[in-house]
Amino acid sequence: MLPTARPLLKVSALLPQRTLAPASHRFFSCTTQRWNEDQQQPPADQQQQGEETAAPAAEEEQAEPIKLSRRRRRFHEWVKDGSGARFVRPSQGTTNYLGSTPFPNNPLFQPRPPLSDQRRQEIYDTYASDPQEWSIRKLATKYNISMRRVEAILKLKESEKELEMKGVALQSKFSKGMEKLMGADQTVQILQEPLVDLFPKVKKPTFKLVEEHESFTEKDAAKELNRKPIRQLEEKVIAMEEAKFAKSRIASEAIKSTTPTSSSKQKRFVIVDTSR
Repeated sequence: MLPTARPLLKVSALLPQRTLAPASHRFFSCTTQRWNEDQQQPPADQQQQGEETAAPAAEEEQAEPIKLSRRRRRFHEWVKDGSGARFVRPSQGTTNYLGSTPFPNNPLFQPRPPLSDQRRQEIYDTYASDPQEWSIRKLATKYNISMRRVEAILKLKESEKELEMKGVALQSKFSKGMEKLMGADQTVQILQEPLVDLFPKVKKPTFKLVEEHESFTEKDAAKELNRKPIRQLEEKVIAMEEAKFAKSRIASEAIKSTTPTSSSKQKRFVIVDTSR
């Protein structure tokens, strides 16, 4: 047993010895190391200033020129040097991009210009001064506008007052800009429109109960509506067009017969063989 115990003692002597320090020494060494780390870090103000100076430099590096598309470049050229230069600023009291007929294929549609906010406020103040005296018809007669427009103006102004009482900010600058674009300046052109819009009389729809097995043709429908069948109307229109065509043809033939010919002699063509 003695020979085997000696090598074990030698091996244990060769192993590194671990020493345990007191708790106070361990805490002191940790606090000194943490204090050294705090001293190495820069203050918060210097760090914030460094970030602020680095941010513009990074933005300058990231900022790149905006590449405009081909259509956008052509648009800018058209507005700057082309015929679109006159559309940059609106005309005073009228529109410079639309005429009286905004839809050329529909010349009957001629919308009336809108009223300015100043005129609408004047109408509302007049009504609010004495609602019993200033009726809707009287206001429409005074300002030469329709009664429906007066009703709409009063309703809109009432809603504006309610929004202002609730603290909602109105987009007055936007409305003024749109008035310039849409030609709402009534000092240039006085608006005149009828008090009441008259619409054409249209008959009420007619209903007729028909059994499923019963046939209901175009003639029956025309009889119920007291009108001519569609076939007769088509034949009548075709006959009128044929009469117009025949009349124009007769007139053209009469004009040709009255015009003198340049040469009354008839020309003859002879084929001659020149190969001989």
